[in-house]
Amino acid sequence: MSGASRNKGKVGERELANLLSELTGWPVTRRVRQHAGDHDLEGITGWCIEVKRHARVTPGLIATWWDQAHRQATASYSKAVLFYRADRGHWRAVWAPIGGSEYLDTTEADPSLWWRMASR
Repeated sequence: MSGASRNKGKVGERELANLLSELTGWPVTRRVRQHAGDHDLEGITGWCIEVKRHARVTPGLIATWWDQAHRQATASYSKAVLFYRADRGHWRAVWAPIGGSEYLDTTEADPSLWWRMASR
């Protein structure tokens, strides 16, 4: 991964952490020391948060990212949520409200709708 790509990811994680902190009222932070299998953000109990920034987003990429998020969540006994944003786009949330593991089981919406549903 190039330095520019890593930096884009870090900036995206910080941006989303700030957005989620505003939505939830909880201090959501970026995991500074990430190891293989770690989720990207901390602060929302019970959720494994994966963050992706990409120039263009395709359904195939989202499915691959979802698989990663779901595997990480399973390993940490959490629920998976994937947040992604294409360049010049808005943040989107992908999660499985009925607990499915396949991408076909997911719902996609803006982060505020995810939080309204997740916080019930």
